[in-house]
Amino acid sequence: MQLLAIILYSKTGDRQVLEFTPGALNVVTGESKTGKSALLEIVESCLGRDTLQMPVGPITSTVSWYAALFQLDGGRAFVARPAPKAGKSSTQQAMLAFGADLEPLDFEQLEVNSDTNTVREQLGRRIGIEENLHEPPAGSGRQALEAHIGHAALLCLQRQSEIADPGFLFHRQGEQFMAQTLKDTIPYFLGAVPRDQALRRAQLAAARREVRTADTAYQQALQGAQRAQAGLASLWREAFALGMVTTEEQPERTAALSALHAAVSSGPVPTAVDPETAGRRNALERERDQLRARLKGVSAERELLLQQDDYAGDYAGAVRTQTARLASLNLLGVQPDSDRDETAVCPLCRSAMSEPNPTARELHQSLERLQTQLQDVEAARPARRAALTQLDERADELRASLRSVEATLQSLVSARAVTEELTDTSRRDFMRGRIHASLAALPASTQEEVARLKHLLEAAQNRVEALTAELDPNEEREQLTSRLVAISQDMTDWADRLQLEHSGQSVRLDLSRLTVVTDTEQGPAPLFRIGSGENWVGYHVIVHLALHRYFSRQGRPVPRILMLDQPTQVWYRSEVDQASGTLEDDTDRAAVTRLFRLIHDVARELAPDLQIIVSDHANLDEPWFQGSVRHNWRGGRKLIPQRWIEEASQTG
Repeated sequence: MQLLAIILYSKTGDRQVLEFTPGALNVVTGESKTGKSALLEIVESCLGRDTLQMPVGPITSTVSWYAALFQLDGGRAFVARPAPKAGKSSTQQAMLAFGADLEPLDFEQLEVNSDTNTVREQLGRRIGIEENLHEPPAGSGRQALEAHIGHAALLCLQRQSEIADPGFLFHRQGEQFMAQTLKDTIPYFLGAVPRDQALRRAQLAAARREVRTADTAYQQALQGAQRAQAGLASLWREAFALGMVTTEEQPERTAALSALHAAVSSGPVPTAVDPETAGRRNALERERDQLRARLKGVSAERELLLQQDDYAGDYAGAVRTQTARLASLNLLGVQPDSDRDETAVCPLCRSAMSEPNPTARELHQSLERLQTQLQDVEAARPARRAALTQLDERADELRASLRSVEATLQSLVSARAVTEELTDTSRRDFMRGRIHASLAALPASTQEEVARLKHLLEAAQNRVEALTAELDPNEEREQLTSRLVAISQDMTDWADRLQLEHSGQSVRLDLSRLTVVTDTEQGPAPLFRIGSGENWVGYHVIVHLALHRYFSRQGRPVPRILMLDQPTQVWYRSEVDQASGTLEDDTDRAAVTRLFRLIHDVARELAPDLQIIVSDHANLDEPWFQGSVRHNWRGGRKLIPQRWIEEASQTG
């Protein structure tokens, strides 16, 4: 995308067309207050920005529509924006048209048929901005951000107030949240993120939802299966206690259900508490007591293991302390196999001692024993952890069995309390109905269903792990670093060419701080620590030239437009210089010539893939410069014709 023309429409329907040449340096030179800086604001507005930062004056009092004609691959785009209403500085209204041979439209053809969101979406799609999404780090309060052509424009524009600012490097960087937006979107425009990143992130989000759904289903099925097993065991014990089944040991699930259904439909149901039924109930009570005792024993074993673990930790700490003390022998150079009698000599000062110390051999033997004991303590820890896990599992099994037995006894007691006042026939029907209702209430979850849901959960988890690996942030950082290295090479070469301060040193773009850094012998020097406006302008220019050189050569989806407003402002200080466009000082003139020559050479090297538009006071008497001048606003020529101003004053 490059700019073919900027079109202004007066409130009376007149039209001012400013044409530009694609794939080349375009210079708009002129005196102050001729409207040069407004060109950047018009282009940004036509790229979809809601707010129009236009200075109040002749432009706002005469212009009714702002428009731009863009050259696209395979066609053209015409974007027009109506001037905001009186007292307003923004509007979302727009006109958007596409065509192979579009020309600037007449005033009568202008109509609002779109809005800024559509403009950004449609233009971005036509320059190749794919679906993308930057996900902020987990726990961040920021929302996910999708890069669009408005974000790309931040890399294409440099206002007069920005190009010489040592604190900010990019367009609108000082606005709220804009610095973070630049950090989030520049990696995409550099190509440091996968082309299908948005699709993969969507797939990852869907896979995570599948994991949550599968996990919920699996946990419900697992709990249902556990309840079904416990309920079936309780029902079987109750049926056995009532004499409805003959075996105390419950068979597998299918056989147990068949036996219980058969017992309900045709089996004998005792109508009184016979000795056999009472004996079975007593057996259940004994089983309950045994389960309680076993559970108590397991709890005691677990508590003992925990105490041993605490004692082992205290002992290990004491052993480590003593080992550290004995290990100081190594610092003194005392050897365990020394045959000399050193027991009465101090190893530090070599003076005689009244009480002989232990020999070096004895000390080393003590150190080895302590180290062996410490290793034994550490080796026992995994065994204790495994034993604790086994005890926890055994305790869970015992609790489940105990709940089943207690539920059976409770059912028997409840049933007996109800049936004691019923007749034999009613008592028989009640007991059959209660057993039948209990069978119907059993959860339907089976081990096969649980296994199937577990397999689905594991498959979804594997999918999440695979997608997460493909979106590895470490890989993205490596890709970004590689691209920044290539860009920094151009910046370093061009800093030398412009004779900037610290030239000859490595110059790089620091995206974490959004600044230029030169690596000096005294350490890294960011832009705000490099003095003089000449350096600030120079580093701003080489950063944007290097970025656009990379964008052009790599085919990245960024408009092939770089607009620089007043890059020579630090040299054109007097009104005389600004009016003439030439400099009397040889040093200043040489610096300005170097700057424009670099811009001209980069545009020529990348032609026809980059268009550079510079609005400036400079009007160098060089053939290559004069060949790049598209508009010279001197001698009364300005962005807004004098006729429009006079008409506005008459109607006003």
